[in-house]
Amino acid sequence: MATKKNADEFRVLSLAEADPAYAALLQRQSELSALLSKLRSERSDLDKKIEEQPKSAYSAGVSRLLGDDEGAAPQLRKRRSEVLGEITDVETALVVIKKRLDEARNGASKLVCDNARPEYARRLGALCRLLAEVEVARQSHDELLDDLEREDVNPGYLRIVRPFFLGDRRDGKISYFVKEAREAGHNV
Repeated sequence: MATKKNADEFRVLSLAEADPAYAALLQRQSELSALLSKLRSERSDLDKKIEEQPKSAYSAGVSRLLGDDEGAAPQLRKRRSEVLGEITDVETALVVIKKRLDEARNGASKLVCDNARPEYARRLGALCRLLAEVEVARQSHDELLDDLEREDVNPGYLRIVRPFFLGDRRDGKISYFVKEAREAGHNV
């Protein structure tokens, strides 16, 4: 059964909340992505303007010397070339930021886990206590079935349901889980 979270319940921090350096990398990534989008839009606009211009046989430098405005095809081609270089630089920077984020993730994850450790211990402890109760209830259930069997009773009239999902009744999954939690250093 799922339950709703109360507003005062524990909340796991995001990696950015836990680590300012990680947050700064995310912010930079966002800024670079916005810049890349802007540059791609500018490149598209320049492509359209260049197509609309008559073909020019001279360079942007010659066009500048002739006093042509910045809307002339050579000037537009020059700006498009600059934009393409900027796009390449931003794309490269985004790859580097992605690698840095991947590297920073472990440090930020440790900070989040340090913050969540007491709550995890509380919840794991509650789970193990409830599992211990389940184990006692299962034992009681099995003892009744054993008593019926000893008396040679046909238990078919009870429509018995056995908790096979808990594993073997002497060394089942619950004891294994609790043992694993203890071996992992938890005080359960």
